[in-house]
Order: sequence, then C-alpha cells, then structure tokens
Amino acid sequence: MKTKTRRQQYSIVDRSLQYRVLAIIVTYSLVIVLFLVICLFVPDILAMSNEELSWEIRGLAAEKLLTLHSRVWPAIIAMVCVLGIHSVRIFHRLIGPLYRFRWAFAEIAKGALNFRVQIRKSDYLHKENEALNEMINALADQCESIQQAGSRALDSLTALEQGSNNEHGGRNPDQELLKQHRKLLEDLLDRVKYFRVSPEESGEQEEKHPD
Repeated sequence: MKTKTRRQQYSIVDRSLQYRVLAIIVTYSLVIVLFLVICLFVPDILAMSNEELSWEIRGLAAEKLLTLHSRVWPAIIAMVCVLGIHSVRIFHRLIGPLYRFRWAFAEIAKGALNFRVQIRKSDYLHKENEALNEMINALADQCESIQQAGSRALDSLTALEQGSNNEHGGRNPDQELLKQHRKLLEDLLDRVKYFRVSPEESGEQEEKHPD
C-alpha cells in the first residue's frame, strides 16, 4: 500500500509554522550576538572612556577593540549563516512529517483507510509515524470486519425473507418487521462503506506534498 510522492527540497510547507520557527532562530541568534558583544567589547569601551586611566592603557584598549572588530564580526556572521542553514535542514525533517500527518488526517476524514504514511529515513517523528499507521491499520481492520459482518447479516436476512415468504405463501405478517430490519442493515452498511479499506484503490491515490 504505497503512495506516490512528489517532493521538492526546502520549499514552504507551512508558512505560519516555518516563519515562526525562523523568527525564533533569528531571535536566539541576536541574543547570542548581544551577549558576545557585551562580554567582548564593553570592557574595552569602558576602558577607553575612563579618563582616569593613562593614554597608554586607553590606547591599548582602543587597539584591542579594533582587533576584535576585525576578527569577531566575520566569525559571528559566519556562525549565524551556518546556524540558519542548518536549522532550515533540521526543521524540514520535522515539518515534512507534520505535513504528511495533516494530509493523512484529511484523507481519513474523507473516509480513506487504504493508504499508509511514509516518511524519509532522515526525517524525525518515526515513532509517531508508526503509531499513526498502526491506528490506520486498526481502523481499516475493524471497518472491514464490520462491512463483512453487515454483508453476511444482510444475506442472512434475505434468506430469512425468502424462506418466510415460501412458508406463508407470500402473506407473511412479519414482512413489515423484516423490511424495517433490512432498512436498518442497509443504512448501517452505507455508513460503514464511507470508509474505503480495499487495498486495490490505494494505487489510485497520490500523495502530493513537498518535503
């Protein structure tokens, strides 16, 4: 029961969630940069501003500050870029499976139980994926059992109606009651058949989602 997948690398799957995560990453990066600036630059800036210190000490502080500017900022920019790129890759491994789970929920709501959710080996949430597929399996098995039991009950009712008609020569006083039972059984089967559990239909379904 495999579904075809169409995948695009690093696309926007969920704007709200992905932009929110990006905002969190940027905020944390800015906080880290702020702490680095405070720890590295503020002491030398205070030393330069302290008129009680000698010109030699203040000059050394200024020279150190210029050296830090030339070395620290490129490293900080490179760190933020690497962190951003790595975070995009990491969160894609989370958002991709979440997108598939949402697709699966929508398919189940439409009555489809003839598919299984597949995620990549590099994705996260594999345990959740297995639990979701187990739930779909259980639902499909139970619905199929109910459908089969309902069909057998309907066949049995048909045989009972035919036997009763033959016995009473077509004038069965309980015919109306049998009709009511038939209507209830048919209604039950119609409701259960809302769920598609036949594996033959799964090949027609195509899961369209980006990674």
